[in-house]
Amino acid sequence: MEQLQDMNADEPALSATTVFASLAELRDAPGYSPKAIAERLVNSLGADAAAPLLGISVELLERWASGQDAPDAGGRLELADLDALVGHLHSAFTPAQAMVWMCNPNVQLGSRPIDVYRTQGSARVIGAIRAYVQGDLG
Repeated sequence: MEQLQDMNADEPALSATTVFASLAELRDAPGYSPKAIAERLVNSLGADAAAPLLGISVELLERWASGQDAPDAGGRLELADLDALVGHLHSAFTPAQAMVWMCNPNVQLGSRPIDVYRTQGSARVIGAIRAYVQGDLG
């Protein structure tokens, strides 16, 4: 069985089968359903802020959050991407600090984080948040 390798030798190796068997049940996990993620984003950001970041109408986001409608595969990915960004923002900043950080130029990103998110998704912005937390204030 192939083992997933980790840089830390003190931690036990995980088999890929174990990890992927656990992931198989993730789709049904209540906290990871599109409805739950949409609700979390509406509660965290508000529908008026979250919907434009997702590229959808407020009405559609509210239908997703209420379970009246469900996103397609692309919409599910957009929800997950924004949810990951919001989670990292909440772990690193107060809400007021997050707003300031997202809306001001960032040296590491070469632009405002909100603009980078809108054009490229969350990966680079999350990397910049991690760098900030580790002391590279960028």
